[in-house]
Amino acid sequence: MHSQTLILGNRSVTLYRTPRCRPNSPVVYTHLPPHEAAPLADLLAAHALLLVAVDEPDWETHFSPWPAPKAFKGSADFGGLADAYLGTLTHEIVPAAEAAAGIAPQWRGLAGYSLAGLLSVYAPYQTDIFSRTASVSGSLWFDGLADFLQHAPPTLPERAYFSVGDREKNSKNPRLACVETRTQAAQQLMQARGVNSIFELNPGGHFEHVPARMARAVEWLLA
Repeated sequence: MHSQTLILGNRSVTLYRTPRCRPNSPVVYTHLPPHEAAPLADLLAAHALLLVAVDEPDWETHFSPWPAPKAFKGSADFGGLADAYLGTLTHEIVPAAEAAAGIAPQWRGLAGYSLAGLLSVYAPYQTDIFSRTASVSGSLWFDGLADFLQHAPPTLPERAYFSVGDREKNSKNPRLACVETRTQAAQQLMQARGVNSIFELNPGGHFEHVPARMARAVEWLLA
């Protein structure tokens, strides 16, 4: 597995080129730290793919679509700058990554975990650059998101994957406990709009088996 790291502003962006990757292979963008991105790349090594991992330092600010109170004591409030970050991603990070890799992809995917999964679901409402999306244990409990998804017009992706852990609904935080039903509703909405989509339950809670869960999602996007 060949990897290359770019420094773009205050973010490190690591490109993982699988052995079968070609100049027109798909590119899947993720937002994972290196200790999760590298194992994910290894799990996907058999596929023709460029995996891009953006190590974003401020998830609460840049992955939330609008301001909201913090979810946990000691954490930060949600800054609501997802629109601005998606502009940076599409106009700066994506061109830089694909130029460095020498790839003009047949399609691009956006796959995210937790708050990055929220970003993956929100992105088609702001940009058409990602034709396949995956939300893995995504923060789809986020305040106001369900109404937004129902009423705002998206650019429909070709494929949309959704999953949560089967114990995530047991959260003692009432805001988070609705995540399973909200994720199912988001998937059903995409399906009703004609998108090839799927909802899966993974065994366990939120902070478990991140690379394996992400690999399952990306492999479904590649199918």
